[in-house]
Amino acid sequence: MEERILDKASELIKRFGLRKFTMDEIAGELGISKKTVYKYFESKNQLISEIINRIVELEKRTFREEVEKGSTWQEKLGAMLTLHTPDDFPFKLLDELYRYFPAEKKKVQELGEFRREIILPLLEQGQNCGEIRADLNLAIIWLVIHNIFLTPADPEILESQNITVKQLLEQMKKLFYYGILEKPGGKV
Repeated sequence: MEERILDKASELIKRFGLRKFTMDEIAGELGISKKTVYKYFESKNQLISEIINRIVELEKRTFREEVEKGSTWQEKLGAMLTLHTPDDFPFKLLDELYRYFPAEKKKVQELGEFRREIILPLLEQGQNCGEIRADLNLAIIWLVIHNIFLTPADPEILESQNITVKQLLEQMKKLFYYGILEKPGGKV
């Protein structure tokens, strides 16, 4: 029952937002009493917290799996730059999460730190083997990655241009790579 409640709450959050869905709606759509919902989750905030926990753990697991698939630093970094799981948490809800749920915002920020701990050593590998320009500061490259690749795109803009998040990330990866990689036979 707990999983059904979490799944229904996730669906309602995607439809109405974090603050506008109600425990009554969850109970009604599942055909159970509100008391049953409160048996598993003492509050709406606890329910939201559990959903965010699930999303963060899924992201961490997915990132680890993608890194393990690659054999070179470029393959690993490329997989991470284009990793997107659109069913997890709509980007449009992050602003609401950041404004009204500070404990959950912290979990999302910690996910950024988790990503940094994976990506920065990959960048160091690239720089150490001479494939990333030595004159570039890796901390700045990380900030670019974090702020461009890992910060969500506006879904309305993407939709108006008929661009998927996956397409956006693939193009951004190409732009990013050709800006940091040494060109054969010459300096950038």
